[in-house]
Amino acid sequence: MRNKLFTKKNLLFLSQFVVITLLVVICVTPGYQKHRRIIEEEVPLAGLGIYKYCPTSINGNVLYCSNEATPGKVKDGICFNGERVLATTSGSWDSVQVCDPTIVEGDFSYQGESYSYLMAYLGCATYDCTANEVGLAVSNDLVNWTKTGRVVVAKRDGYWGVGQPSLINYEGNIYLFYTSGTASRTTTYVEQIDCANLDEVESLGRKHITCSYDFISNADFAYDDGLLYMTCDTHPFPAGSLDFISSKQSVYSAPWDGTLDALEGMSWERIAQIGIETTGHERNHNGCFARDGSGRLSSRTLYVSTADAIGDWSSNLYTYRFMTVGF
Repeated sequence: MRNKLFTKKNLLFLSQFVVITLLVVICVTPGYQKHRRIIEEEVPLAGLGIYKYCPTSINGNVLYCSNEATPGKVKDGICFNGERVLATTSGSWDSVQVCDPTIVEGDFSYQGESYSYLMAYLGCATYDCTANEVGLAVSNDLVNWTKTGRVVVAKRDGYWGVGQPSLINYEGNIYLFYTSGTASRTTTYVEQIDCANLDEVESLGRKHITCSYDFISNADFAYDDGLLYMTCDTHPFPAGSLDFISSKQSVYSAPWDGTLDALEGMSWERIAQIGIETTGHERNHNGCFARDGSGRLSSRTLYVSTADAIGDWSSNLYTYRFMTVGF
């Protein structure tokens, strides 16, 4: 999560806002396919002091980042069906925030126990959105999670760090994509990691994810029928009180043979852009694909986080929700 340094605000005045009526429209880029009707949660806009965003989809289940456990306070946790299932750990590297979940199925072992789900998530111990890091957790039911530790560590240089992970299990090969923010650039990397024994995670190599259209950040990935799909921020971000998040989600595809080497220098084709004309909201960010247990695309559906400027920064945060669109 970005820019988490807030003061407490009285949010009662926000209850006057109502949910925006959404229309079925086509994507703004010529030639893109028509989108299905959008589904939005029926919650008064920002009235509850709750934000929900950064979803991940696995076999029809959706986990997401929210402050549902602490309404009116900026305290991220990872939630499932309205309940917080992963929280911060006091005194640890993820003591302040945990968010940005991504999950795959597989055969995983940790401290002698077997698990069927692996989650990667962003954690941090700072309030100024620096030194973010990526950690792992395991579960057998998507509800009860055991943290196994950090897998990508940040440099303590005063910059954003690493996070916004996306996992794929391609025929037993685990690929971990993540954003990196340093003094010199923001970009995305992928590492192939050996996760069979999570007591000793091993990196098998790292590649740089690039695209001729844009630099890549805050991306989710899925694969299907020889293609890799990517959805990510569209840069530059527009000006205004929400100038730190994108107005459009871009969707790309590229041929992929399932290997680590092929992930560098991919020939991406932009196949959709999701903006206000599609969702009815001025900012569209932190998207994810509808995926099965391995990260395969289960349908041409995108979960998109939305936001609107209704006041100061902390007020705007409580407009964060997510919805589905077709692409």
